[in-house]
Amino acid sequence: MKRFIFCTLLIVAFGVYSHVQAQSKNYDFAWGLSGGGAHGNNRSGDEWMMQFRGFLQYEIISSMLAGQLGLGYTELESPNVYRSENFITDLRLLFSPFSLPNLNPYLYGGFGLSKDLKRTGSDYLPMVPFGIGVQTRIASGILLDINGGYSLCLSDELDGHARSSTDLNALTNGKNDGFYGFSIGLAFTIGDGKDKAEELRKKKLAEAELRRVQQQADEEARNVKALTDAEARRVKQQADAEAEAARVKAANIAEAQRIKDSTNAAALLLAKQKTADTVIVLVKGKTVVLRGVNFEFNKATLTKYSEKILWKAYNAMIANPDVQVIITGHTDNVGSQEYNQALSLRRAQSVKNWLVQNGIESSRMRTVGKGENEPVASNETGNGRLENRRIEFYVEE
Repeated sequence: MKRFIFCTLLIVAFGVYSHVQAQSKNYDFAWGLSGGGAHGNNRSGDEWMMQFRGFLQYEIISSMLAGQLGLGYTELESPNVYRSENFITDLRLLFSPFSLPNLNPYLYGGFGLSKDLKRTGSDYLPMVPFGIGVQTRIASGILLDINGGYSLCLSDELDGHARSSTDLNALTNGKNDGFYGFSIGLAFTIGDGKDKAEELRKKKLAEAELRRVQQQADEEARNVKALTDAEARRVKQQADAEAEAARVKAANIAEAQRIKDSTNAAALLLAKQKTADTVIVLVKGKTVVLRGVNFEFNKATLTKYSEKILWKAYNAMIANPDVQVIITGHTDNVGSQEYNQALSLRRAQSVKNWLVQNGIESSRMRTVGKGENEPVASNETGNGRLENRRIEFYVEE
């Protein structure tokens, strides 16, 4: 028996090698016959015996999943212990995870029934076959099928003897019988496999051409996009450079204008400071302009003279302890609106900080920055811009 198995495998291997260019799966249905060996997994003395099987195979999902309905005869024997001749019918699913041009490997699994023909009144026993196999076309309309696996019996009656607790099935660790087996056979396809193979070949060629055209189109699109992006970056860089030059020019003009305003307004500032000796009166609902409260150029730092006016505001806050004020900062329109808004708020906060440092409660004061939004004079002249740069106290009602 062992010589028969060895020789059969050699012949099959040579046949597969000789037909490596054959396609294996170009059909709708196939029927076949196979023969091979079976080795029981029931007793320590089990030997290799013969098995035969006929089957009808049909595609469920092309080149991926097929069904196989089979009828078979299997002999199992352990000399001087048991011998069974089993009629087996099963339904298997053949799953092909991938297909090669010359081979179609598959995994199979299913369910079936077995009946011992030697024992009168024997029951049909449930079987679970599973294993691996491969099919290849060796001639027009003829497939060579080779498979091997295991058939698990869902009981321990396959050999007619009950297993002991010390003799368990190695796969399930339970009292299950079963057998190993292999088979080699031929399957005859139903349908014109040549036309299907040619159709598949043309489909693959068309898909390959489509991929090539798509890749070429993608490459051209990437090239066009690269050129477009480069041009967009160049235009943006040029625009950014022009904008930066304009910003620097505007800043230089603003700086020069501020210096000019400071020089031209010095006399007016001194005149107003001479009249600033009046007492600051805080009236609810009224606004008081703190004339003489000034800051260093383009900063929120109070000038030295400003403290004289702030002491008057301090005395007014002390004299009216129930008063709460809103300190509002204003600027002229030189510079951007966003910058002036932030500068006016920081200047108002500087006034509040000075009063808090000298003892006025912070909770009595709130700060607001109005920027250039509420001018009291024209920003077209230096004197007008000087009037617009101011600090106001609004007494809340």
